[in-house]
Amino acid sequence: MKQDTHIASPGRLVALGEIVGTHGIRGLLRYHPYGRSSDLPPTGRSVYLTATRSADPSAPAASQSIVLDDARPHGNVALLSVRGIDSIEAATPLVGHALALPEDELPAPDTNEYYVYQLVGLTVATEAGETLGSVERSFSNGANEVLVVRDGDREHLIPLIADVVRTVDVPGGRIVIDPIPGLLDS
Repeated sequence: MKQDTHIASPGRLVALGEIVGTHGIRGLLRYHPYGRSSDLPPTGRSVYLTATRSADPSAPAASQSIVLDDARPHGNVALLSVRGIDSIEAATPLVGHALALPEDELPAPDTNEYYVYQLVGLTVATEAGETLGSVERSFSNGANEVLVVRDGDREHLIPLIADVVRTVDVPGGRIVIDPIPGLLDS
């Protein structure tokens, strides 16, 4: 009799941060969260290794379930201990992967807060009413998130900062900006 080996899909995965290196010889990993630096991934339960956010967003995301035994702050990163990983040789292949959770397991954002992944597809316009395009993806420049806004062949890089972004209406599908001088110059 053939045994069913089907594993249920975790659904849409949302990257929380990236494994950026190893630490020591006992298999610890250096983890950089995409959100607040104090945000640690959950321990004692499954999380998923996926491609990083900078990978091709149209490519299907293959994932691998792992369990974190420990996560603790360490300077501007966190140190993670993964169940079954106890050497630098075993930890090294995990570097460069993102840690993700199923979308339905994310904590609900507070009022007037949102996850950056929720901005993909939203229309971006200026306060003057000029439509710039829609958010294709985002990336971090180290200081803040940057939205890549595309309209056909035209692309704008919009920093996700209070001096530029005036309104984010996720349910309404719209972001309104007040561009600083030079921001929209081609």
